[in-house]
Amino acid sequence: MSGISHNKAKMFLEGLHLNDTKNTFEQLKDLVEVLENKTDPDPSEVQLVHNIYAFIEKLNILEHGLKMYATESVNSIGSKLSSLYEELSYSGHIYRD
Repeated sequence: MSGISHNKAKMFLEGLHLNDTKNTFEQLKDLVEVLENKTDPDPSEVQLVHNIYAFIEKLNILEHGLKMYATESVNSIGSKLSSLYEELSYSGHIYRD
């Protein structure tokens, strides 16, 4: 089952880099620029900018975690096969030349 979850993580990461998603984040960036350049922003606008930055930070943390999770899947398959091979070779089931 973990292979399925690793694939889902990879699919989400790929989705972050689709043009539609990039456009959405560009619009968010534009909104932040407009709000930050206001001479006298409302408290709700200041809070909105704060929330956007918090969202982006959390999204970056999530993206990093998903990349590590997806990479772990690839690495763990290789290490599991290596471990299995080593266990079998030490127990005499696999003979080396």
